[in-house]
Amino acid sequence: MTDQPSPSSQSFLTALRTLRQSRRFHDRAIPREDLHEILEVARWTGSSKNTQPWHLVVVEDRAVNAELAGYGAFTGFLDGVAASIVITLDHDGRSQAYDEGRISERIMLAAAELGIGSGTAWFSSTEARQRVRDLLGIPGDRHPWSAVGLGYTDTTRSQAAPSSGRKPLAEIVSWGHYQA
Repeated sequence: MTDQPSPSSQSFLTALRTLRQSRRFHDRAIPREDLHEILEVARWTGSSKNTQPWHLVVVEDRAVNAELAGYGAFTGFLDGVAASIVITLDHDGRSQAYDEGRISERIMLAAAELGIGSGTAWFSSTEARQRVRDLLGIPGDRHPWSAVGLGYTDTTRSQAAPSSGRKPLAEIVSWGHYQA
């Protein structure tokens, strides 16, 4: 007899497989309670050696998010989010990049569970990161690499075309040793 995943496990696995970036949002505020719930999930995200190298800046002011939208090649959609969470790190390097990815995805998963869309924005240059620091009063020893934009996804407006799907497992997985 084979153990089958429980319905709640299957639901969770489906949520993980179907999480997508949102780039278009309705003009509707996110309740503060929902933001707190998302931040609690973020707070419990694991990090390398439990360093918890982040400080999160929640931006609900639409004008400030519109300003952030001009600070990188992949930030334009922030002009239109109900809120963003700017992720600052205390160092840069491999473990911080890993930790940043973990907390970003946790924020996105928590938002999705609450019916809130999200997308990641990257402040892609030294100049852009300095502008983020200046705008939000972030100390010079913190690194604001990215933000997660949040809002209620507007499915009536076109977004980027969906990807053509995912590569089959056979193209990305080897068993026992690498096989191209």
